[in-house]
Amino acid sequence: MSRIMIAGTGSGSGKTTIVCGLCRCIKDLGRTPSALKCGPDYIDAMFHSRVLKMRTGNLDSWFCDKTTIRTLLAKKEKSSDIAVIEGVMGYYDGAGFSTKGSSFEIAQITDTPVILIVNCRGISNSVGAVLKGFTTFQENSQIRGVIFNQMSEKLYPQAKKAAQELGLIPLGFLPYKKGGALESRHLGLVTADEVVHFKEKIDTIAAQMEKSLDLEGILALAETAVPLKENEDIREAEEKEKEPVTALDKPESTGLQDTAGNKLRIAVAKDAAFCFLYEDNLEYLRANGCELVFFSPLSDKKLPEKIDGLLLYGGYPELHTKALSENETLKSEIKEQILGGLPCIAECGGFLYLHETLETPEKERFPMCGVIAGNGFGTGKLCRFGYMTLTAQKDTMLAAKGETIRAHEFHYWNSDNIGADYEITKASDNTAESGGYGTDTLYAGFPHIYFYGNEAAAKRFLKACEMYHENNIKDVHAISYGMEEKNDIYRIFPELAEAGGLDKNAVKQAQKHWNSIAKPLYGLGKMEQLITQIAGIQNTPNVAIDKRAVIVMCADNGIVEEGVTQTGQEVTAVVSCNMADGISSVCKMADYAYAEVIPVNIGIAADCLPDGTDVNSYPGLLNRRIMAGTKNFLKEPAMSEEQLTQAVYTGMNVVKSCKEQGYQLLATGEMGIGNTTTSTALACILLDLNPQEVTGRGAGLDNAGLKRKTEVIAEAQHLYTKYKENPLCLLQQIGGLDIAGLVGVFLGGAVYRIPVIVDGVISAVAALIAVSVFPAARDFIIASHQGKEPAMKALLKALEKEAVLFAELALGEGTGAVMLFPLLDMAMRVYRENTTFEDIQIEAYEDYKKC
Repeated sequence: MSRIMIAGTGSGSGKTTIVCGLCRCIKDLGRTPSALKCGPDYIDAMFHSRVLKMRTGNLDSWFCDKTTIRTLLAKKEKSSDIAVIEGVMGYYDGAGFSTKGSSFEIAQITDTPVILIVNCRGISNSVGAVLKGFTTFQENSQIRGVIFNQMSEKLYPQAKKAAQELGLIPLGFLPYKKGGALESRHLGLVTADEVVHFKEKIDTIAAQMEKSLDLEGILALAETAVPLKENEDIREAEEKEKEPVTALDKPESTGLQDTAGNKLRIAVAKDAAFCFLYEDNLEYLRANGCELVFFSPLSDKKLPEKIDGLLLYGGYPELHTKALSENETLKSEIKEQILGGLPCIAECGGFLYLHETLETPEKERFPMCGVIAGNGFGTGKLCRFGYMTLTAQKDTMLAAKGETIRAHEFHYWNSDNIGADYEITKASDNTAESGGYGTDTLYAGFPHIYFYGNEAAAKRFLKACEMYHENNIKDVHAISYGMEEKNDIYRIFPELAEAGGLDKNAVKQAQKHWNSIAKPLYGLGKMEQLITQIAGIQNTPNVAIDKRAVIVMCADNGIVEEGVTQTGQEVTAVVSCNMADGISSVCKMADYAYAEVIPVNIGIAADCLPDGTDVNSYPGLLNRRIMAGTKNFLKEPAMSEEQLTQAVYTGMNVVKSCKEQGYQLLATGEMGIGNTTTSTALACILLDLNPQEVTGRGAGLDNAGLKRKTEVIAEAQHLYTKYKENPLCLLQQIGGLDIAGLVGVFLGGAVYRIPVIVDGVISAVAALIAVSVFPAARDFIIASHQGKEPAMKALLKALEKEAVLFAELALGEGTGAVMLFPLLDMAMRVYRENTTFEDIQIEAYEDYKKC
């Protein structure tokens, strides 16, 4: 464990560029860095987490006491090899014209050695004056080393000598390079997702650093830092009397749960429009027993199910007004839920989203949620910036009348109805104005609130969520999958009423075209049948399958508690993120077959990867998580009825999105430790199979593991055979979420008329359930292979499908389904391009019978 701070002489000195490049170099050395940001800036932290995939957080001495800061840093140190702290503004710049909240104050509180970044563009010998001023401005400045940014190699020897004469360690230089720095927006940096070729840019910066920085010297300096301890109280006695004890002072947080042990579910808006948030706030909620469920106001049509609170953080909603406005169903639901008492924190961009209207930068107005009367508009300048203190003017969700909350503002947009429930005092000059909305269940305003610095406010929010949960749990009206009646599938999924069968005319024309091609009749066997089937699905003999994708549902299964797997649930998160990065097996195969891979987090248990990277916001992994893995079906139902319905709808909506994007062919895949146990249990019950005969080794169980897995499946058969005639109810009892999502994909194929390819046992079980509840879905399903799992043969028979490939595949992820793509392509080349009997003036074969 070691740490270092990278500080600058001012904003624009290159801190973020150098921190990102340095962390890339550290990762290339095989070490695990974590990155933290001094002050309230959440944008720089987004660079750290989203692109370099590191644990991030903030260290803010205006928000937090010394003990909390040291404990937050100690936690990050503990989970990494080195903590790299990025400074804020100039090294000594704090609130107002002071060092409160400055990088200098953080360095002193944490006893962290500091490397000063000096921007040398336009200066030479003056670097000595800059260094002397910064090292002597305050006693014990903590500045130990220096990096010269935008300095030529020719000038570095003299600059190095100047640093050494002042007792500083010269650690290298970076030359000026056009396009080598990161862009800026709104006096902050653009979000990580917006930087063009950002990874390539960081790789370029890191390559230069390896040439011109003393990386070994930087690491050696970091190792001089004295290790910190979690919950180490360094406050003086008089400080303890003034400052409240925080949750970090306690060894553990008990968490908030209902009497059944269910966690509070907090919905968090997170997408391109809502991307400014404190990762520490999310960690705070998790530490207090909350389950976070992310959703996108841009693309999701409804809020996550069974939520107890809502977080609408900041971002750039003004750049996405049209898409936000057109999502009418979600806007209406958010308004209805908030007015109905759902506890909500809406900060800055989230506050604007709740207005009646919001203007674009071009002054065009679009309707928003309508919770708050008024319009949000751009001002063309920075309206408010810096630290603020909010004083409640009445009792509110976050503070009682007269109580205060520390916050931070940073916004260019304003409101013509800013609110008046808080007095907001700027820390820099003590000027005050009214603003913000506060009720028993709502906080809405421009100021951003940091939970670790406002524990009382955070606890009040969680208390409001707990009360909402308790008041509503008795009123939940679920769709019934009861045993008394057969499901009315159209009532549960009304979209299915729009689904039709194959287009018989297109089928007939496709068959006729195949028979006209100059080759033996039915010479391509099953491939001819599949192309003809696709013609019937697409309503035309002019078949097109050029744009294709494999949808991979990723989820964990509670049954792993029973020892039925070779590995733990952490593998699900790692492999799913590998898919998002394009480096898993299915990605390599899909790339060869010109197919996209769409991994969907529908129920991954882990919130973070082993290195601390947030799974739920991982780039390229579509976040539709319904719950953190299912429950152990030997002890209780795997999921609730509402969760099952939501999972099926998730699959249907992914297919709908694919249809809107022009996809013509879909394959199915899955990723989830324990899912061969759930799928085989379902198959045994639905098809009256003997677990002893059809239970496979999954990813490689030994004999003892296979024996235990077989016993678990037999027990499931004993417990749940009574649900055999009600496949959805059976799926609810056993799981998993990946199977439920794939049921939705197969149903969606029928609704949106896209052929869907079955992969292995897990995919086939989902297809069987889809066909059982909606037989018309069968026409839209294509079988790819008969895999190694013993139950596959029986599943294909029940589906009335024949496999094309027999290769004993057992990899999963949709790899077997993707293998069918090139075969279909070859068949399509013949179908589209081959000469006909008429072309070569030869009489066609007579169709006496199929060969």
